[in-house]
Amino acid sequence: MSVRYGTVVLTGATSGIGEATALRLVGRATTLIALGVESDQDAASVIDGLRRVGSAEVHYIAADFTQLSEVVAAVQRVKSLATPIDLLINDAGVPGSPERIVTPDGFERTLQVNALAPALLTRLLVPTLAEGARIVNVGSSAHRVEHFDFDDIDLQREYSPVMAYARAKLAMLTWSSLLAEEEASSSLTVVALCPGLNNTPLSAAMIGKIGGPPAHGADRVLNASVVPLASGSYLENDRVVSPSADGLDPDNRARLVALFWERLAPFAGSPSRTP
Repeated sequence: MSVRYGTVVLTGATSGIGEATALRLVGRATTLIALGVESDQDAASVIDGLRRVGSAEVHYIAADFTQLSEVVAAVQRVKSLATPIDLLINDAGVPGSPERIVTPDGFERTLQVNALAPALLTRLLVPTLAEGARIVNVGSSAHRVEHFDFDDIDLQREYSPVMAYARAKLAMLTWSSLLAEEEASSSLTVVALCPGLNNTPLSAAMIGKIGGPPAHGADRVLNASVVPLASGSYLENDRVVSPSADGLDPDNRARLVALFWERLAPFAGSPSRTP
């Protein structure tokens, strides 16, 4: 792939598919702003490795997505480093934990990290995106095995790791297409994808060591970042497919917007737009 990038922001850049994606981007981007949950010290070996193998100017920002205030702080640091942004890749994610966890913000952890935090980060960065920029959201075909339950969105009544992960990815994919609708009159392209089954720490935590190397998922992420696509597209196996019916249902979509704004408006501003 000979495509060159300007400034790229990549979340989840320190492990799994995110790290594999970062390793490809450092040879093709002018500037890579990598976000991860690790401290600067703990991420140093990964970031130093990226700098050794590529020509990009690499910056690292530590941000714990279980705290939405850290997302806001990370956005301020991104803005101070390089704008405009040509490509934003939302790859950060966590598996469903063995037991239900509530974040300091009061929300179920898997939903917050995999859906709420990326939506907040993106909303705050949209004004800094370049003309013709692309937003790539890494989802999962696992969203097809679950359904929305807005009366128990934080899984207080019933919880399992797979349920938490699948519902969070369903929320993320639905939000991705809502964002595409909102930005339809702009030059932005919003794309979501399933990177396939990859042997990563995330997948190993839920289903064991199975699937191909993270590099395979990274290839799909980068494919989604460059191939000509209609905004709002969702890819599985590098092909445009329809997400599950739950994500297309108008009532679900309206309720998700309301839920996101209820939770994100204190950090993102006016609820007049999709988070």
